[in-house]
Formats: sequence, structure tokens, C-alpha cells
Amino acid sequence: MSVDLNGLVSQYLTPQLVSQIASTAGVDPDVAQKLISGAVPAVLAALGGVAAAPGGAQKVSDAVSNADPDLLAKLTAALGAGQLQTLNDGAAALSGLIGPGALSNLANALGQHVDVPPEAAQSALGAVGQAVIGVIGQQDPSNWSDANAIGSLISGQKGAVAAALPSGLSQALGSSGLFAGLSGAGAAAAAARERAASPSAPAAPAPASAPAGGSGFPMWAIVLIVIVVIAAAAYWYLHHRKAEKPTAALAPATIELVALPGAFKLG
Repeated sequence: MSVDLNGLVSQYLTPQLVSQIASTAGVDPDVAQKLISGAVPAVLAALGGVAAAPGGAQKVSDAVSNADPDLLAKLTAALGAGQLQTLNDGAAALSGLIGPGALSNLANALGQHVDVPPEAAQSALGAVGQAVIGVIGQQDPSNWSDANAIGSLISGQKGAVAAALPSGLSQALGSSGLFAGLSGAGAAAAAARERAASPSAPAAPAPASAPAGGSGFPMWAIVLIVIVVIAAAAYWYLHHRKAEKPTAALAPATIELVALPGAFKLG
């Protein structure tokens, strides 16, 4: 069975935990929900970029292996207590994985996306980063205990992560290379979001001349061919009948001419 990391992390970050993140980071709870919704797929996408780089998958595997087995429980407790340092520690750990420049870019883009200071966005990223590592660590070790396993696990998230990324955030960071691990999945998801955002746009009509079979041969040509064939058959039949009539009429006249001498002699 495939693992949906985006869904599992989002499930862990309940509205109550998001509210506690908001309080700890100093942002509005409603804004925090939007912030977290963008941060979860963004962090997963960034880890996908790391895992796709040489030696990166082993780096992510080591981070999961070395994490506290009770990371999620301790994160929940720290958020309940409003411990900002826990979020800062999470941001530092995430920076060690994706790089300080990438973390800064991500925090700036997220902050602009939801209109919060980059510092608040970075604190939220710290919580999400720990949640992601904790959730991965809860899966079967065969999914993350070595570079090949975790590389395959993260690679399998491309479609779901690309679909969950807010379009504005994806566009803002598209040129940074941060989401390189998503490959073509991002383009497909962006197109799907664009279609969903324009429900009133009519679908492209199918060509009127295309037959139901989808061969591309126009229906009017088929009808024209049928008419031509029928007309040709009718012409041939009528012409053939006219050619036969004179021959049939001559036969009785020939018989009468042959019989006349005999009739004359009898008289």
C-alpha cells in the first residue's frame, strides 16, 4: 500500500495544533491554517528535491533515523506549552536538510502567500518540518531506513504534493529550483488547478465532422461516397436495361420472316 505523506502530516496537524502554532508564532489562527496548508506540501517538495540530488536521499534517511522516536508526542506537548524554541529548533533542523538559502526562500514565499512576516512563516515551517520527519519515522522502516527506500517513498509523493501546493506558492518558487524533485508533476497539477479555477470556461467542442468512431474521417465524406456508389449502381442498371431492349424486340420479327414462305406455299 502506498503512503500518503501529505495526508498523514496534515492529519496530524489538527485544527487545535494549528491554533497552537498560530499562538506560538504570533499569527491569526485562520491565517495559520492557510500557512500550514501551504507549508506541508512545500516541505515535502523541498525534501523531494534533496532526495533527488546525489547523496541527498541518504541525508534524509539519516535525519529520520536519528530523530527522537517520540518526536510527534513531544512536538504536541511543546506546541501546547507555547514553546517557540521548539519551532526554532525545527526550523534549524529543516535548514540543515534543505539548506539555509532554501529555507529562507521558502519562508519568504510562504509569508508573502499568506501575508505574514517571514519569521512567523519560518516558525511554522519548523513545526511542519518536525511533523514530516516524525510521520516518516512512524512508517515501516523498510520505507525509510536506507537511501533507496526513502528515495522511492518521497518520489512516490510527487503527484499528491504537486496537487496540494497552492498555485501562487508554486509559481513564486518555481524558478528557485527548490521543487526540482517534482519534475513534470508540478506542470500537470498547475494545469488541473487552472481548469478547476475556471469552471465557466466551456470545454473545447469536438469537430462536427468527426465520426463517432474517432477515426478522424469526416461524416459528410462518408455520406457523399454512399450517394455516389448508389448513383453509379442505378446508372449502370438503367443503362444495361436500355441496351437489352432492342435485342429482345428483334426476336419475334425474325421468326415471322422465316415462317412467311411456308405459309405462302400452303396457299
